[in-house]
Amino acid sequence: MHILSNAFPSNMPDAEQISQGGPANFAHLFIKHIVSRTTHRWTGVLFESVSAGATACEKKHTFQQQEYYQLRVLRSALQSVVAAKKIVDPALLLKKPIQYIVELIEAQKPDIIFLNGFGIYNWMLLKAGEITQTPVVIQHAGIWTKELSIHKKRYSAAGRKIMELMEQDSTRIASFEIFLNEWSKKYYHSAIANGAEQNCGVVPLPFDFASFKKLVAQKSATVFAFDSATVHIGIIARWDDIKNHGAVLALAKEAKRRQLPWEFHAVTSIPETDQYTRARAAYAKHVDIVPPLDREGIAQFCKAVDLLVLPSRFDVSPTVVLEAVASNTPIVISPTVGFADAFQKWGGKNWVVDFTDTAHAAGCIKKLLGKPMPKQLLTTIKQNHKATTVFVAYLQIFKNALAR
Repeated sequence: MHILSNAFPSNMPDAEQISQGGPANFAHLFIKHIVSRTTHRWTGVLFESVSAGATACEKKHTFQQQEYYQLRVLRSALQSVVAAKKIVDPALLLKKPIQYIVELIEAQKPDIIFLNGFGIYNWMLLKAGEITQTPVVIQHAGIWTKELSIHKKRYSAAGRKIMELMEQDSTRIASFEIFLNEWSKKYYHSAIANGAEQNCGVVPLPFDFASFKKLVAQKSATVFAFDSATVHIGIIARWDDIKNHGAVLALAKEAKRRQLPWEFHAVTSIPETDQYTRARAAYAKHVDIVPPLDREGIAQFCKAVDLLVLPSRFDVSPTVVLEAVASNTPIVISPTVGFADAFQKWGGKNWVVDFTDTAHAAGCIKKLLGKPMPKQLLTTIKQNHKATTVFVAYLQIFKNALAR
């Protein structure tokens, strides 16, 4: 089978940046599985937005069973969508890059197009799949419409509406839709688009628990020398409104007000722009900011803290929950994290905390400190997210879509 999918710069052989985000981590594990356990071929499309020059597509890398192409897209074309003054057909605004993808598909002849996550770039892959009549399978790594509403200041009203309709296209065009849990599937079907049940299903996010556990146990150059007399609370999350670092700051201030022996540490990267100068200073006053870490560093960070928190406003299936389980580090999540249903079902309802009430959240955390998470919850998560089982399910879905 020949699979064409969106690719990530952090997964390239010459990558300098650390892989961040669920889709990039998923791609890394999935490709590793394909190369080591199957004879399938993988073609990746790297998207790059550029301010000048022409839209172009060129081959970047070939190794093992993989080929990668880079598609340069003019930033002005993307802006014509996100800043649109009226609702127009995005296929007209993005005609050139879509045509390049169509030509790549016609030349490569993939059996299946796999959309790992969704956004403007992946919508172009979706449209090219429709034009070439190539089966498309999408993994809804998040809910784009919800993310657009949280970040609505970044877009025009018409631009947001266009992108909301683009997400609905995934249900109209895709042969099969994969959701990471029932929570996200229910939300998508109630708020975005209600697809036919036979064309969608739930496959959990994969995680290599064994290798991560080894990283936790090994002696490492990355050492966090935290004071053992203090309770150390950590968060691992990108800097944006969805991850809700504001709740962490509020919690740190509340702990200081109560004179609790708590210290807060955040693995994140705050943009070095004037827009975030005040926010960075306020956050750094109460929270220790740790620059983004590689997988080994994340493992050591999980081992070093006493508790992880994830107060996200809307988070489908964050990897940090799986990292916490693998490292045996307790984690508290908000009710709007996709794992909340599993926590409540398998004995971990006390570990789901509403961070909108800071005083209440601090009280809940105080009661949980030093307690282990429920064994049944940990066992179930490990079973459901076993990487090999997940990838076998994905490949079967691809084969079924191709057969139809």
